[in-house]
Amino acid sequence: MTHPMPKALRPVLLLAALASAGCVDDDPCGEYVDYMCTCHPDEVDCADLQATYAGAGADLQDECAIALDDQQAADDDAGWTCGGDTGTYDTGA
Repeated sequence: MTHPMPKALRPVLLLAALASAGCVDDDPCGEYVDYMCTCHPDEVDCADLQATYAGAGADLQDECAIALDDQQAADDDAGWTCGGDTGTYDTGA
């Protein structure tokens, strides 16, 4: 006896299959630029970041992934939470 796949699980499995097949864009530089421009707009020149990382190659994508992880870790350590289009410090309240 076979069990039908739940309808809610189908999109998840499809996305996983596409990602593993390389059909989903992996753009750490785009994610880094988006994060910095959204969460730290007063600290960066967004136009300059976008120009620097537009069409970045694989080697630069690796650097962006590391920079994004480092920035998010530093933000977490500082209690900085970025949500929506702004960031806030966690006051523990």
